[in-house]
Amino acid sequence: MKKISFILFIALSLSCSKELDINPTTSVDATQAKQSIDLLVTGAYSLIGSGPGISGGGEEGALYSTDLLLNADLLASENYMQWKGTFNQYNEVSKKAISTTNSTITRMWAKGYAAINMANTILASLSNAKESDRNGFKAQALFLRGIIHFELLRFWMEPSTNLGVPLMTQATEDFAQIQLPNRATIDACYTAIINDLSDAQSLLPASDAVYANQLTAAAFLARVYLHKGDYAKALASADAVISSGNYSLPSSVEKGFNGTSSESIFEIQQTTLNNAGTNNDGLTTFYACDPTTPGSASRGDVGINNQFINQYEPADKRLTLLIYNGTCNKASVTSAKWKDPYANISVIRLSEMYLIRAECNARLSSAVGDTPVNDVNAIRSKAGASAYGSVVLDDILLERDLELAFEGQRIHDYKRTGKQIAGVDNQGNPITIKYTDPQFIFPIPQTEINTNKNLAQNSYYH
Repeated sequence: MKKISFILFIALSLSCSKELDINPTTSVDATQAKQSIDLLVTGAYSLIGSGPGISGGGEEGALYSTDLLLNADLLASENYMQWKGTFNQYNEVSKKAISTTNSTITRMWAKGYAAINMANTILASLSNAKESDRNGFKAQALFLRGIIHFELLRFWMEPSTNLGVPLMTQATEDFAQIQLPNRATIDACYTAIINDLSDAQSLLPASDAVYANQLTAAAFLARVYLHKGDYAKALASADAVISSGNYSLPSSVEKGFNGTSSESIFEIQQTTLNNAGTNNDGLTTFYACDPTTPGSASRGDVGINNQFINQYEPADKRLTLLIYNGTCNKASVTSAKWKDPYANISVIRLSEMYLIRAECNARLSSAVGDTPVNDVNAIRSKAGASAYGSVVLDDILLERDLELAFEGQRIHDYKRTGKQIAGVDNQGNPITIKYTDPQFIFPIPQTEINTNKNLAQNSYYH
């Protein structure tokens, strides 16, 4: 019976061998998968989180466990952070000199579409589930397909040509079924993503101790609408999450990253068996700079620049508790958000919803849920920072920078708000980079261009 490795076999990669290794944590017999949809759901969530690491297959940090977050910050590293490590794939991203064969770019694309393919397999298998279970399985699959299409779109879309990413909506179970898609338009991508997340929200349970629930989908919709520039809908989604009362801002800023947090809406679980920070890959590996951290490689590859640090008030706990002087061989000033390899990775949290609501209310001259200044002050209060008497849009965007630092939002915020980056490059030369610079857009991996002639490469990489 033919078996498929969902880590390596994806719809867009024709260069794979037909004889693929099977990883039992994320691979299932194609026929068995149709009879065990719950296993497929578990596998799909595993794919967006963790797998074997750089030194053991190159897949550990491909999505939320490293690359989706780290690359979004490295790509806007000026006046912010420095890459001090030896992995050249991240050095290329930081310098915005990315090759089409860059391994971190390739694995993001490959594993992203592997997760989407598994979501599509779940949807194709619904007839084998109990009728009472079908909507639950369908909801999880739509949610996962929606958020991963969105993450890929943010890195690869090219506004000047209106090219988004391929929209994969059919499962691929055999080499004879492999699709060679074109890139959809950006508008078509947003429509598909919003439809998936909206349909998922309508079908998801109000609460779920393991997987996404209705408010998880609402939080991601708030993020999608904000990125799209639909501020009214972003506002409504963010306010729904806040007003639900299901989440609350923590009493201390570090609780969201080094223990169970009352504000966590969606996070990637880290355990001794499923961990992105103990195998020479993962956020903890690259950020942590403390050899005493248990189980961590603690490379200290990321250093924080003084220009960014100086934007915090001296008493701000986001400075005193979440930024520290490392003691590893690189002696980096780094982020304590990713210090504990066994703490879950926060992907989206309540503080972001407050900041989305504040920004959208400011843009729309409204006060849905609360005023922008009150929402910003709610964030600053938990950090022990001084309260604002009033805020303008720039104050809110600065607060996003300070609150969501090193959580994978920086380049996306800069591109959507049209912010230019003025600073110095890694050689100390002054530079100004426009948000429209094509170097902010990732190249389609060369392996995909070689095997799918329908894929158009982004202009800068021709």
